[in-house]
Amino acid sequence: MSELIRTNWIILSPIILLSVAALGIMLERVAFYYRTRVRSQAVLRGALDRIGRIPVDSILKNLPKKDSSLEKSLLIFALTTRIRSIPQVYKQKLEALSEKYLGQMERNLPILNGIGNVATLMGLFGTVAGMISAFARMNAAGSSDPYVLAGGISQALVTTAMGLAVAIPAMLALHLFEAIVNRRSELLDEIVAECLSIAGAQYVFKKESAKKT
Repeated sequence: MSELIRTNWIILSPIILLSVAALGIMLERVAFYYRTRVRSQAVLRGALDRIGRIPVDSILKNLPKKDSSLEKSLLIFALTTRIRSIPQVYKQKLEALSEKYLGQMERNLPILNGIGNVATLMGLFGTVAGMISAFARMNAAGSSDPYVLAGGISQALVTTAMGLAVAIPAMLALHLFEAIVNRRSELLDEIVAECLSIAGAQYVFKKESAKKT
């Protein structure tokens, strides 16, 4: 096996570097998602249901103190910002903050996708190059020995195997991370929609009250 690796080191070296980069991204994303996870979605959704019914201070006190999630940060901003009385500005700020948090959750995922694709293509390129070299050596030697051909093919296929060994975990991790991001983005959208709805209703109520007085 070591002989096969030495024979294909030119192609295998960048594939190995891609594997190191993919592993680094996967570990970084796992640490990020774990650190910013929602401790209790039930508590957070319960807080959303109580917006406009009880004082903001009471809602904030019921939120988990150890929760460092982006969703909680968005909700706290939505409840405490002073621009709630300006609907258009409030809407822009909430949507901008939601997009910022979504961008943080999606960080490095396109790179991971690229690594999976490039590793596969580099493996195939190494195989094709190895096959061409094997057939060229057979043609130059004027030999049609199938054992010689089998040895050349086995050397060529090493790069494909290595490329797939990098690409498969990278793509599996990518799909898992995308599922996490999609689920959490739905909660971010729910927070934005609920806060905008309540703020809009309160703004209309205050406006109607001012007209009556």
